[in-house]
Amino acid sequence: MSNRFLRTLMLSGSVMLAACASQPAPDSSYERFMRLAADLEKRGDPATAAGLYDKATQQPEAQQQAWLKLGETRLASGDARGAERAYQQALELKPEDPDALLGLGTAQLREGKLDRAVTVLTQASARGDQPQALNRLGIAQILRGHAEEAQSAFGKSLALTPNDLDTRCNLALAYALGGQSQQALSTIATIGSSARALPRHQRNQLLVTVLAGHDSDVQALRLDDIPAAERQKLLTEAQRIKAIQDPQTRARELGLIDSH
Repeated sequence: MSNRFLRTLMLSGSVMLAACASQPAPDSSYERFMRLAADLEKRGDPATAAGLYDKATQQPEAQQQAWLKLGETRLASGDARGAERAYQQALELKPEDPDALLGLGTAQLREGKLDRAVTVLTQASARGDQPQALNRLGIAQILRGHAEEAQSAFGKSLALTPNDLDTRCNLALAYALGGQSQQALSTIATIGSSARALPRHQRNQLLVTVLAGHDSDVQALRLDDIPAAERQKLLTEAQRIKAIQDPQTRARELGLIDSH
């Protein structure tokens, strides 16, 4: 066999090997579970998606992202305790990850573990611009009855996202809870004229107005998205909350908004 023929065979073999190497590898089980779970999540089925993300976390090539997505879908399906465990696992793989810290603090907030939530959300909010973590930190603080700390957290969040009506409502409620009526009213004043105001924002404007002792001003508020028959019920509810003496009990009744 000539050397030229051998060289031709070797060259052909090299081309075939290169072609094989360039072919995409079949999907791994991990990638398949992640893709199927993401599709279910988009379709609005977080509970089933969580089951598939859970399977993805058990695969040998599992990434931290699987634990983050598992926590996210468990939260969305109402399983705060399961979400807490998932985010803790994510932190085992990547300590101090801001997304995992935010998720863990959120899960603990929803479980009512307020002291632990404050600790974790404080850590999350310290890592760059984290308005969402600051807003949830404010919620945890106000539910503990710590109005001043809540005002600080909400204020920092609003400075980062000045057009966020949810955070503006929360800050106004924190001022009202702390007995700072004028600051509460000035903070909530722009809500009524905003084209983006939703029924929940108008409800909070009514509540702040009553908590600030300006019941007589309620009739002048623009409450277009709240049916007239419902406004009196809201007014009665706001007056009931105002009459509650215990700060923590009153805070739980405020209906703070968890942005995003």
